[in-house]
Amino acid sequence: MTSGMCVRCGGRIVAFQKESVAREKARQLSDQAGYPVIYRMVKGIELCGVCLDALPLIGHNICQRCGRDKELQAGINNEGLCRDCVHGEDGQNLIANRSLLRYEKGEKDLLGLFKYRGDERLASYYGTLLAISVQRYYRSVGFTCITTVPLHPQRLRERGFNQVDLLARHLGAAIKIPAKPLLLRTKDTPKLSKQKGRAARHESMREAFVWDGQDMPSAAKILLLDDIYTTGSTLRSCARTIREHLGPSCEIYSLTIYR
Repeated sequence: MTSGMCVRCGGRIVAFQKESVAREKARQLSDQAGYPVIYRMVKGIELCGVCLDALPLIGHNICQRCGRDKELQAGINNEGLCRDCVHGEDGQNLIANRSLLRYEKGEKDLLGLFKYRGDERLASYYGTLLAISVQRYYRSVGFTCITTVPLHPQRLRERGFNQVDLLARHLGAAIKIPAKPLLLRTKDTPKLSKQKGRAARHESMREAFVWDGQDMPSAAKILLLDDIYTTGSTLRSCARTIREHLGPSCEIYSLTIYR
């Protein structure tokens, strides 16, 4: 029995060949209570069994603030923080980030199809991965809304769409939480990949966003969405702007596909 085409390799998805892989991945991603929900979502991912098995899932031993896999950096301290988070900003504005996958070569190529070439069919695929992440990490958090990192208007004109807004719509529909735009990007910053060092990235994001949303409760719990967490400068800048507007009672968590 086949059930569509794999978004990675283009091959046919054969359900019975994928079944055992889906069960094993669901066990890796969940505890006993969360297994049924995550299994259904994993089974629905638009990947064949081989590509599903190859997903570079982030393990259980992670930095409790940024979500980095211990395999990517040794030295998680006794408080569960990686070296960058020990020496970086505290978690006052952004409580935590969580991600599902390590950002490896094959993943970079696939994301590029979605992000830069406008392959919008991947929105459903990535939206499912994000929904799995919410169930894995944040299922006990009652979020008020989902919001996204906005593009600068010039970058938006170049791309034609903000890929993260598409992800937010898919994720919101999956987990029954509204997606609301809360921020406007006023600073056209260089791509982070072209900036050297954490200090340069942090400085480039200073005052890059302003509040552009509707009224929100001061005690809101907000899920801030982006595709990749690199240094966290962009997400922390967004969180700082939101918190400056709503006040210290709001809680902001971030979620990305890749770390």
